[in-house]
Amino acid sequence: MVYFYAFVIISLIILVHEGGHLLAARLASIPVRTFSIGFGPRVVGFTRKGVDYRLSLIPLGGYIEPALSTQEELYAIPLGRRIIFTLGGVFANIVFAVMMLFIYRMLTQDLSIVSALLLAGKNAFSFMLLITRSIPSLFTNSVDLAGIIGVVQQGGSFIAGNFYQIFSFAGLLSLNLAVINLLPLPVLDGGKALFYALEKIVPPLRRVSTGLSIAGWIVIMGLTILATSNDIAKLVT
Repeated sequence: MVYFYAFVIISLIILVHEGGHLLAARLASIPVRTFSIGFGPRVVGFTRKGVDYRLSLIPLGGYIEPALSTQEELYAIPLGRRIIFTLGGVFANIVFAVMMLFIYRMLTQDLSIVSALLLAGKNAFSFMLLITRSIPSLFTNSVDLAGIIGVVQQGGSFIAGNFYQIFSFAGLLSLNLAVINLLPLPVLDGGKALFYALEKIVPPLRRVSTGLSIAGWIVIMGLTILATSNDIAKLVT
């Protein structure tokens, strides 16, 4: 059952991330065509106010597709609004993480609301620094890289020790997703925001945006395959 809880938490964090993008799109007046949890073929969903809300076949993330016909329409949107949309998911994950850590502190310690909130914010900042410092190990110590199977396993074991750890685990995982998405890879939120800023200075960069995105996807898929392989290897040994 704890593994099911871990999987539900991962799904919830992805939903929070994409929900942050959706809210940011509304704030930035950017029309949205598709809100998807997962990638690949549509499994189930519904349409509301012109947006196709869907659950897709491959549960490895999610995406928001703006209702734009061409790349020129995207670049016609003011830079500030594009960056708000792009970083909306990261901001949502950080806010969600602080909320989860706040609840955890309130449940496990005798603290006032203000003290628990301040401690949760401090913890979130410390955890983000720790996650950032550990990122280079993804490329130097790939054996320890974990995919969705490994994360569910580790999360299940973590939660099994104390039910309240659900909130701590949710907060840590949400911060992890936020930090990873800030990496300067074109396919990630941080890379997109950086590229938008750079193309404002060097407009010809727009011509290579597609190629950079493909390269970014290749890197992400490579890491995903490696992480899943590590997970399977640990299961069979």
